[in-house]
Amino acid sequence: MKRCVVWTLIVLVTAACASANRPLQLLSGAGPIYPEAARAEGIEGNVTVRYDVDTEGVVRNAVVVASEPPGIFDEAALKAVRSWRFNAPLLDGQRMPANGRESKLSFRLGNSDYDNY
Repeated sequence: MKRCVVWTLIVLVTAACASANRPLQLLSGAGPIYPEAARAEGIEGNVTVRYDVDTEGVVRNAVVVASEPPGIFDEAALKAVRSWRFNAPLLDGQRMPANGRESKLSFRLGNSDYDNY
């Protein structure tokens, strides 16, 4: 009987430890809006944005680190990234900031997308 209780306790403790850690998770946010001037001229491009996520899941310090062509899609990319909300990562049950994240947003005629949040 004691052996069963010990194994049950081990399983419960292990399960609690496993759930005390969680990676950064995207919850919601807007995709980028294609700038009308770029659409009218048939311009496509990419923007890489670096940002931090605070312990409440809010994006902070968003900056463009690369864009092609330069300046065309920067504001649309920043606006989209700033709208994202996350579940902050958990480490040992504590919310942690996620600093230095980078996402590449692609602007293609017909659609816009983002990846690598």
